[in-house]
Amino acid sequence: MEDKKELKLETKCYDANEYGYLYGLNQKIPDEDFEKVKSYMRDFRRKDFVDGIIKVTGRPEGYRCLEKDVAKVEEILGIENTLEKRQNKIKKAFEDPIAKANLKDNAYNWLNILFKKTGTHPKQDLSRLAVHSTKIYDPADSFKNGAEYGEGELFIYTPHGMWYIINNCGEYSDTSINNVETDAGGAIGYRLMYDDTVDTLIRIYTEENEYSGEKLF
Repeated sequence: MEDKKELKLETKCYDANEYGYLYGLNQKIPDEDFEKVKSYMRDFRRKDFVDGIIKVTGRPEGYRCLEKDVAKVEEILGIENTLEKRQNKIKKAFEDPIAKANLKDNAYNWLNILFKKTGTHPKQDLSRLAVHSTKIYDPADSFKNGAEYGEGELFIYTPHGMWYIINNCGEYSDTSINNVETDAGGAIGYRLMYDDTVDTLIRIYTEENEYSGEKLF
């Protein structure tokens, strides 16, 4: 007999214009339980977002709640693995330099596995991704400071997924494996559909450092 999946609220999408992160349950619950929390949730549709969903990454449609209402929903449903506990666990690890380094290393390793082993590798243009992005993370300003040398990484959120971009146009780079066009000479890109776990790993690894270099489009 399979273990029952633990009930929790997880991020379903990120809206760059108005709502930020929207949360939803990770599994279906009995109707009578859902009725108890329905007043804190909203059945979102494309029309509920500014400019439709062109600035939304993930799955916006369905019953979602704002971050300010997450704790209320968790309390009513008796959810033990709360968003606050998960966030505090990361914050606590970040207070210890060794624990922080280990957490970031583990996040990076998992991101490499997930993107490279299970992601797609379609041809794309960096400027196009940037134009349609909802946000762009640049870990330790690696792309901002390394782009001119063909180095650096980016994590780009777009309506069609999350991209891991590895600049690959340095002096000794094998540019034949590039699938993303850039002004400098190309990069390697992997795409995954939006996922709460991947989003969390990206935010840990990048420390939510947003790209602040020269315009990408």
